[in-house]
Amino acid sequence: MLYHYERILDRCEPYLIATDLIADHLNASPLGVTVPARNRVNPQHRRHGAFLDQLRLVDSLTFGPYGMAMPQWVFYDCAVMPGAVFGFGARAETMEQWILDALHVPSHYEGLIPLSMFIAIPMVAGHAEPWQGHETPPPTWLLYTLESMNQVSPGMGPAGLLLLTIALGLRVFPIRTLYGATQWRGAKLATYVDLGPLDVVTAYTPAHSLPRTMCFRAEIREESLQSLLMGPRVHPMSPPANYLLDVDDLDALKSVQRELETGRRYQIVAAPSVHGAWVQVPMRRFDSEGA
Repeated sequence: MLYHYERILDRCEPYLIATDLIADHLNASPLGVTVPARNRVNPQHRRHGAFLDQLRLVDSLTFGPYGMAMPQWVFYDCAVMPGAVFGFGARAETMEQWILDALHVPSHYEGLIPLSMFIAIPMVAGHAEPWQGHETPPPTWLLYTLESMNQVSPGMGPAGLLLLTIALGLRVFPIRTLYGATQWRGAKLATYVDLGPLDVVTAYTPAHSLPRTMCFRAEIREESLQSLLMGPRVHPMSPPANYLLDVDDLDALKSVQRELETGRRYQIVAAPSVHGAWVQVPMRRFDSEGA
């Protein structure tokens, strides 16, 4: 299954950031790709400070242009303290100088340079058993962020880095139901749809700093993860579309949101289509009986 991703595995190393509260509940060898001991990071240990600084820079370069870069305290309080981080990185000596310059890597730095990052946080939803050392971890998680340095400059990392990061990350974290938020015009929406049909939770989200953000829910199955790596044009589990949403039509977004709030169900069933200046998302609009 990983044949087409060998260039990533040859060049990059996986890493995992988790406190002692959560580390034992994670799979450190997804699909046989083992995170080496030196790349297993406890964010509460001082010796990992330089690597965590590099990781925050990845976030700043990726989300800074949107005005959504994480402050340092948010990264700790809201991401690595309650959740965990999985991703890929490379050693400085294997990277071209222009990449080191672009990432502001200090000349004396000898650690791993992160090139991708997948942060997930466990949620209460669907969990009825005790946790933190007892029984099983929650089955429902929030996709807090998914990033690749190829978003900043294609060529910083191998092609396919984002796909492999989320595909393996969904095996690292014990996720059965995944929630997430993304912008309608964001490129990552097409990646998420490769997991299968996405239940739309919100179509217009005023509580977000970017109200044209949509929230989704996805059920994670083995076939979902296989499909993600293979990237079919139409997911085999997706129903046919019966509605096309113009994502730049604010009235349409608000209309779908009103229907969601009254109980109407929508699913995103295929990747957005782009025709000139039009971006449309194929959706399934269910009637009151769910058909």
